[in-house]
Amino acid sequence: MHQATHGAKAHLEEHGGIVKNARVVDDGNLVTAAGITSGLELGLWLVGRELGSDAATGVEAMLEYEARGTVWQAN
Repeated sequence: MHQATHGAKAHLEEHGGIVKNARVVDDGNLVTAAGITSGLELGLWLVGRELGSDAATGVEAMLEYEARGTVWQAN
């Protein structure tokens, strides 16, 4: 992971943030991502969450990108 991201994680923790070791974090009301390609992971996660896995798989094929990151989801 890029050094700036590590610095941001430490800064978040220092200020009371709860940092998860995942590319996409979905707590139900707020969804975030870290890193450059994590934006793609975030978009695909939201498509899958809202429209279903078949829709997300279709978008992956269209983009020629396969989601591979870890997603943390609140219970």
